[in-house]
Amino acid sequence: MINIWKVDFAAVHDGPGIRTSVYLKGCRLRCLWCSNPEGQTSKPDLVYRQVRCIGCGFCEEKCPAGAIQLKKDCGLRQPELRVERGKCNLCGECVRACPSKALEIWGENWQISDAIKIIEKNRLLYRKTGGGVTFTGGDPLCQGEALLVLLQYCRKNGIHTAMETSAYGNGEIFEKVLEEVDWLFIDIKHMDPEEHLKITGKGNDLILENLKRASYVLGRRGRDLVVRMVVVPGLNDGENIYRAAEFLRSLPYLKGVELLPYHRYGMSKYDQLERVYRLPELLPPSAELMDRSKAAIISAGLQVLP
Repeated sequence: MINIWKVDFAAVHDGPGIRTSVYLKGCRLRCLWCSNPEGQTSKPDLVYRQVRCIGCGFCEEKCPAGAIQLKKDCGLRQPELRVERGKCNLCGECVRACPSKALEIWGENWQISDAIKIIEKNRLLYRKTGGGVTFTGGDPLCQGEALLVLLQYCRKNGIHTAMETSAYGNGEIFEKVLEEVDWLFIDIKHMDPEEHLKITGKGNDLILENLKRASYVLGRRGRDLVVRMVVVPGLNDGENIYRAAEFLRSLPYLKGVELLPYHRYGMSKYDQLERVYRLPELLPPSAELMDRSKAAIISAGLQVLP
């Protein structure tokens, strides 16, 4: 079994060509700026979209666990719904009862055979565009055994694979992944161990160790390794970019670096999951900051990828 929360059949930013991006549940990091909080947990999430709610109350009536409370007259333009997450068993009765689709469950356990059917669906498109399948999340390493089965299937059947990961995961599984994947994106957050712990909840020793390992193995195999960095103003910009560039320059192989500007697109998801977004006032980086960050990478003799 493998838990998937989203499939994009026309992805163009996570590897060459037109791709099927498969989003897997689970991530061991808790980055303050994470735009996919629904991918963090290993189990499905009940999501409430208030703008769709018509206040009919069917969800509250049908919930067998008594986990839903609906306030229809709360002085707001829209009804207000609260879910007691500790009571909710994700049975889906409320979702099936909701006529306006205000409630959804993100994340579903799939049989490996069904996941393969999804991957095979666009095989002709892969051939025409040089595309393939990309495993992302969350972090696919959290479902390492199932991931390996899919990577091995793709390799044996001539389907190009890419994967995006924080590289925070079991070293033995990671070694096996490196022998199967064709294109690897590794996201690095901060070079300072203490700062990394503050902004992600984990240290960075394992990540940097796995990045070195990936550079050696993928260089030997002639496969692609790209490092991604989200530039978050005030958290990992400035001197940290120079430190990252120096570290990356020391690797035996690296195709290039992608610098991505922090954005606020995922903020609404925290409300839908009844979670608190911890950077509510932070704005995206300016064009000038992004240019300086790219210049720091280039000055180290590294290629900045578009």
